[in-house]
Amino acid sequence: MTEEILGQGSDESKAVLVAAGEDRQLPELGRLAQTLGLRVVGELEQGRRDGVGYVGRGKREELKELVDQTGAGLVVTDDELSPSQARVLEKVAGVTVVDRTLLIIRIFEAHARDAASRLEVELAELTYRLPRVRGGYKALSRLGGGGVTTRGPGEQQLEYDRRVIRERMERIRKRLEEERSARKVRGARLKRGGPPSVALVGYTNAGKTTILNALSGERRSTADRLFETLETTTRLVPGGYGDHENGKAGEASARPDFVLTDTVGFIKKLPTQLVHSFASTLEAAADADIIVLCADAGSEKLEEEIQTVRETLADTLSEVDGEGSQCQEEAVLCLNKSDIVSEDRRRELRIHYPESVLMSARRDASPLLGAINEALARSRVRMQLLIPHAQHGLVSGLYGRAEIHAREDTTQGTELDVTLSEPQAKRYENYRTA
Repeated sequence: MTEEILGQGSDESKAVLVAAGEDRQLPELGRLAQTLGLRVVGELEQGRRDGVGYVGRGKREELKELVDQTGAGLVVTDDELSPSQARVLEKVAGVTVVDRTLLIIRIFEAHARDAASRLEVELAELTYRLPRVRGGYKALSRLGGGGVTTRGPGEQQLEYDRRVIRERMERIRKRLEEERSARKVRGARLKRGGPPSVALVGYTNAGKTTILNALSGERRSTADRLFETLETTTRLVPGGYGDHENGKAGEASARPDFVLTDTVGFIKKLPTQLVHSFASTLEAAADADIIVLCADAGSEKLEEEIQTVRETLADTLSEVDGEGSQCQEEAVLCLNKSDIVSEDRRRELRIHYPESVLMSARRDASPLLGAINEALARSRVRMQLLIPHAQHGLVSGLYGRAEIHAREDTTQGTELDVTLSEPQAKRYENYRTA
C-alpha cells in the first residue's frame, strides 16, 4: 500500500516522527502513520514549538542524525507546518517532510468509498494546497495525490495554478451543497413517517462499526485502522416482538424498530480543512433522536478522547445547523471493548462513569440495545388507543414504530397501550383514550 501511495522505494516506507509544543500526540501520530502503511523507525520531541523550523536548530541537527541512522525516507510532524517551516526541515533532514494534516488527508483519500466522501477529501486537499503552490512543497507529490500542478515558470504560471484550484474548489462546493440539500429533503421525508433514529459518534477506532454490525447484522469492515469508516452507513435495527397479530394484554413490551447510523470517527487536532467533511457526514447526528457516544474502554486517554468528541461534535453540528444552533448531548455513553481491560479497570470505569454502558460489541451488544430503547422511551409519548376493527391496518402500522406495552381485542376495537415518537403520536391522536 505504501509504495502505491508514495510511488517511491522502500526507504520511504520508513518514517521518523517529530512533535513539538505542549500538546504532543506521538502515539496517535504513530498510529496514523501505520494506517497509511508507514513504518515508524524513530521519534523526536521538543517542549516548545519553533516558528522557523517547527523544532529548534539543535533539535533539527538531532533530526538529521536520526534520519541518517535509521535510513528513514520521511519525516512526519505532529502539527500542520507552514510552507517555510516545511522547507527548513526538509533542507536540514534531507528527506521529504509530511505534516499531520496531509497525513490525515491521505488516509481519508485512501478510505473514501462514496462520491460525496471523495469530493470532501478533494476539497480538503485543495484548501491545503492553495497556500503551498509557490514553494512546490515536495510532500504534496511524494505522499501521493494529483490534480493541479504546483510548478510553472514565473508569477503568471503561479497565478494560473491558483485560479485553477479556486475554480475547482467552487465547483466542488456547489456539488456538495446540492447533495446536502437532497439529503435534507430525503431525511425530512423519512423523519415524518419512519422509525426513530440513533447516531453512533465517537473517537476513531472506538468500535462504532462493530456495534453497527452487532445490532443490525451488517458486515461492514472493522479493520483495526484509524478512519476505517468515512461515509455514513445507516441500517434498520428490528425491534423485538412476539406474534404481531396475536399480541395479548400483559405480554412483554414490544420494542420498536430504529434506524442506526455509523459516522466518521473523531480525532485530536482535527485539520481545519476537514471540519466541513465531518460536518457533512454528521448531519445524521444532528437529526438523530438519540446520540450514542462510543469510546474505547481500554484507551489510556479515555477522558481526553470523550471530551474531544463532545467538543468536535458541538463545532461540526454548529456548521450543519448554522450559527446559534445548540448541540444535542448524547443520551448514551458506551464504553466499548471492555473485554480487553482488567477487572480492576472495569471497576474503576463503573465508578467514574456510573451511567455508562460498559460492554464488548464483539461478545454481547444487548446492554447497549437496552440502553438505547430506554433512551428512546424517555423521548417519546405514552398513550392509550382504541382503534376500531374497520381500521385494523392502523394497528399493524404501529408494529416497528411503537413500543407496545399491552394489547387487547374488544367488541369496540383494539385497545393498545403504546409509546410513540411525537410525529407518530400526532397521527394517532384521534384514537387516543388516555
